[in-house]
Amino acid sequence: MHMNNPSSRVLLRQARCTVVVLCGCAASACATRAPQPVGAPAPDPGSLATALVAATRPAHPRQVGFNWTLSEAGARVNGRGVVRVVAPERIRLDLFGPRNETYLAAALVGDAYRLPRGVTMQVALPSPAILWGGLGVVRPPTAATLASAVTTESGAVLRYRAEGGDVYQYVFAGSGTSARLDSVERLAGGGRLESVNLTRDEAGQVRRAQYRNWGAYRELTLDIQEMKDVASFPEAIWQP
Repeated sequence: MHMNNPSSRVLLRQARCTVVVLCGCAASACATRAPQPVGAPAPDPGSLATALVAATRPAHPRQVGFNWTLSEAGARVNGRGVVRVVAPERIRLDLFGPRNETYLAAALVGDAYRLPRGVTMQVALPSPAILWGGLGVVRPPTAATLASAVTTESGAVLRYRAEGGDVYQYVFAGSGTSARLDSVERLAGGGRLESVNLTRDEAGQVRRAQYRNWGAYRELTLDIQEMKDVASFPEAIWQP
């Protein structure tokens, strides 16, 4: 994407606005307090975590088409988008507006985001763990350590602590290979900074992902229209 012409600069500004919508606060005095998970400590936390993480990861590359709606300060904006996934290594995210204009093109490879060449401004994006969670996949930050694992009446809760101190809480329904991710929260100082809650159909497929920035009172909802496994993706898509 070339950023030297006026139309490209407009698209870049649109992309930046959309990215800011998606990002979570680094710290917020308004973040909602998060309760401690209630349950029994797992007798073997590491084994439970390994099994739950594996249960959420698709075995094949996957393409997901969705509609998105942003609600903020009484205003609503919507559009469509597509995500291409090779779990747990890569995500390509494209968002389009109501007139099919490009709002955002970004790839996540490992723990690093890639934006179109020529984008020199600093762009804030959600943590990779939150983006993965919106797809129903558990992928904690690379250097995070398992802080706790408890079993509950309906499933389990895992908490990972990242190097910077943030805690990522994963709530599951079910157990073993049938376990399904219900929600992910990023916590700091005991408060919620951002979260993703998932709604599934009877077959267990994610049909809605609802993202919330608790400090900024923003809500972004993704309604999934199509989800399919594919053989592979062109290497070029990982460099927007």
